[in-house]
Amino acid sequence: MEPGLTPAQKSRKSYEEIVDAIMEALPVRNYVTVEEIARKTGSSWETVWRWLRLIMYIQGQPRVERMKSPLGRGDVYSRERVERGSRKARRS
Repeated sequence: MEPGLTPAQKSRKSYEEIVDAIMEALPVRNYVTVEEIARKTGSSWETVWRWLRLIMYIQGQPRVERMKSPLGRGDVYSRERVERGSRKARRS
């Protein structure tokens, strides 16, 4: 990005592009810092840090499922059942 650009002139990445870039920058069975991921993705440190926290939070939640509406009105959504006293979803 060129110096002196206003925020409106900067190209913005979609949420999907940010997540894809972060996931691509993460090594398998190794660890890197937020700074290294930011450098590889071209995003700011704060952006990477916030998205990593959100990704990890969502990964800890029950799985969300989608199916076609039986009434033919688009999609409907549900989540997996959570066992009583546990935040982890039950995998059946």
